[in-house]
Amino acid sequence: DLRRASPPRAPLPPAPPHHRTMSLSHCSEVVVGGGWSGVYWAWRRLDQPGYDASGLCLLEASGRLGGRTFSVRDLALGGHNFTLDVGAYRFSPDMHLPGDVILKLALPTACYEPGCPSAKKDMPKPFQFNYSAPLRRIIDPATGLPAGYATALEAMAREIAAAGATVTLGAELVGIEPRGGAADGAAAGAPALRIKSAAGGATQTERIEPAVVMLNVPRARLLPLPGVASLLGGRVKSALSCIRFDSPKGAGWKNFSRFHSGNGTTALSKAYLGYESAWWRSPAVNLTEGEYPQNAFFPIATSKGVPIGVRWSDGPVRCAAGAAERGAAGGAERECAGFLEIFYSVSNETLFRSVSRAPVDPLGVATRATAGATLDLVHEALLEAISPLLTARGVKAASLPKPSLLAVGVWTRPDAKEPLGPPVGYTAPTKVYYAPEVSGSLGAACGVSGLSEGEYRLAALQPLGPGAPLYMANNDWVVSETRYMYGDWAEESLLQAERALRVAGQPRPAWLDADYYEQRVASVLGADRRAAGLELTGLAAA
Repeated sequence: DLRRASPPRAPLPPAPPHHRTMSLSHCSEVVVGGGWSGVYWAWRRLDQPGYDASGLCLLEASGRLGGRTFSVRDLALGGHNFTLDVGAYRFSPDMHLPGDVILKLALPTACYEPGCPSAKKDMPKPFQFNYSAPLRRIIDPATGLPAGYATALEAMAREIAAAGATVTLGAELVGIEPRGGAADGAAAGAPALRIKSAAGGATQTERIEPAVVMLNVPRARLLPLPGVASLLGGRVKSALSCIRFDSPKGAGWKNFSRFHSGNGTTALSKAYLGYESAWWRSPAVNLTEGEYPQNAFFPIATSKGVPIGVRWSDGPVRCAAGAAERGAAGGAERECAGFLEIFYSVSNETLFRSVSRAPVDPLGVATRATAGATLDLVHEALLEAISPLLTARGVKAASLPKPSLLAVGVWTRPDAKEPLGPPVGYTAPTKVYYAPEVSGSLGAACGVSGLSEGEYRLAALQPLGPGAPLYMANNDWVVSETRYMYGDWAEESLLQAERALRVAGQPRPAWLDADYYEQRVASVLGADRRAAGLELTGLAAA
C-alpha cells in the first residue's frame, strides 16, 4: 500500500507543543489552528505590555504545526537526511509579512534561485506580482540546504510556550455555539468552543468559553462544523461559502482556465523524485537552474499519463565531502544525492494523488521497495519530457540512474465528489477570484446582492460582527478580481491576522516595515470600515 510508505512527521519543537493531559478551562484566549496566521497571532499577543500568557492557548488538530506549510524532515537518501516542503516554502523579503518575521526570528535564509534573480522572473504574466526582491527560503546554516518553512512557525511556538502559554497538538475544534446559550452570538461575545482531544488514551470533548478567539481554520473544516450555520447570519454564511476561480477573457488568460475546479483541476500538487546519484548535476547533463518547460507551472503532458514540469534547482542536493562537485581541476567528481522537483501545478492527474493520502493528508512517499513500478513510471515520464535536453547533450536516457523515492504533496480542491467538509483534511486554498466580464459584480459572482470586497473582508475578519471578539485569518479568505491575483502566499493570511490585531488594539510592532503596514494593514482596514459605516476608534482611527 503506497499510502503507508510515509516518513516520520516533522519533529516537534524542543519546548512544548505537547499533548494535553489537563483541562483547557484556564484558556481565556484561544487560537484554533497552527498555520502561519494562528501561530503568528499567538506570538504577537505576547507583545502586549503586562500580558499574562498563562491564559493563552494555541490548539492544533493535527500532530504538526504549519497547516499548508508542511516541512517533511529526515527523508533518508544516499546516506543523507533531507527536508522537503510539500506545501508553502518561499517568500520575497518585500513581503514584509512573513519576511520581517523571519528576520526578527534571526533565521538564516538563502536565495531560492541561483544568482538571486528578481522575484518577478519566477512569476510571469498574467500574475500581477508586485514584489521584486529575490525569493528566499529558510536554510540550515550547517548545510546551506532548506531547513523547512515550518522552522519559522516552530520558532514562534517555542517563544509562545516559553512565555507560559499552552501549545497543544491533537486538539480539534468540533463545534461552535453561542456563549452561555445566548441566541445572538455577537451580543454574547466570543462563542463557546467544543474541543476534542485524546488524554490518557481516551478521547474527550470539552466545552470552553474563552473571552477572545482567533480561528485559523480553513473553509473546508470551518463551515461544516456543528453550530456554525446557526451562529453566522445568513448573509455572512453565504459570503463565506463563496468559492470562485473565474478565468478572465483575453489571450493572456487562456491557460488560467486550468485553475478552475469546474475544468477538472482537482488538486494543487507538488512532486519530487529522489535519486542517490543526482545525475542532473553531473558534467554531462549540467542542468542546475531554471525550469523546463520555460514555465514549469504549465507542465508537459507525457504518454505515460504523468505531467512533468521541472525546476532544476528547487530540490536539495548533498554531495560527499572532498573533491569539487563537478570534476573541477584537481579533484574527482563527488557523489551527490538529492531530490528533483518534477511537478508543481494544478491538475486532475491521479498518480501523485494515489501516492498521497488525500484528501485527509496531502503527504505521500513511495519507495523502491514498496512501489518500484510507480517510481519507474514517473522516471520514464520525466525522461520523455526532457528528451530534447538530453539529446542536445548527447546523453542517453538509459544511462541515467533510477530514483529511489517519490515524495508528493497533494492539496485537493473541493468539488461535487468531495465537497466541503469531512473527510477532507487539507485543501488547496479556496478563494474568491472573480472576473466582472464573466460573473459580473462580486455580489453576482457569489449570489449575495450588493456584496463588496470590503464587506467580504470584514465578514471574514469578524464573522459575528465588530462587537464580538471572534477573529479569523486564513488563506481561504482572500477576495480579488482574478486579474490582480498573484498566487498563494503566507502573506495573505498574515495580513488578515495583523488587521485583526489592529482591531483588537495592538499597534504595529517596531520590527515591521512602517510603509508596508500603512499600505497593507491600516489603509485597507480603515477603508473597509469606513465603507461599512463603522465608527473608527482607537488604532482603527489612526
